[in-house]
Amino acid sequence: MVAGGVDPSNPKVVRASAGAVFGIDVVTSPSALDALAELSAAGYAIVGTVVRDGEFYDSVDLTGPVAVVVGNEAHGLDPALVDALEVALTIPMAGPTESLNVAMAGTVVCFEVLRQRRR
Repeated sequence: MVAGGVDPSNPKVVRASAGAVFGIDVVTSPSALDALAELSAAGYAIVGTVVRDGEFYDSVDLTGPVAVVVGNEAHGLDPALVDALEVALTIPMAGPTESLNVAMAGTVVCFEVLRQRRR
């Protein structure tokens, strides 16, 4: 699901998805909060990434239908979106590193979803 002004047919989106955008259903919503409400009503657990104070991403059951929400690299998720999460996930970091960029965080969480479903 895409929210706000994101155009899933934009050439950069198509390229970034390696064409996968053509093999899935894409639904648009006027805002991220509306999108989360629609996904929740459809039975998806709403999980999202936060830099600190979330549950470790690999300690949460992600085997059911989940919507993974990732935020802006500089500011993270809007506080209203954090409030709408059923589960806030944190990826523990080693050393002085504070966080991953949004693409890497999304990749780690999506890989964990896949890993859990393969068990």
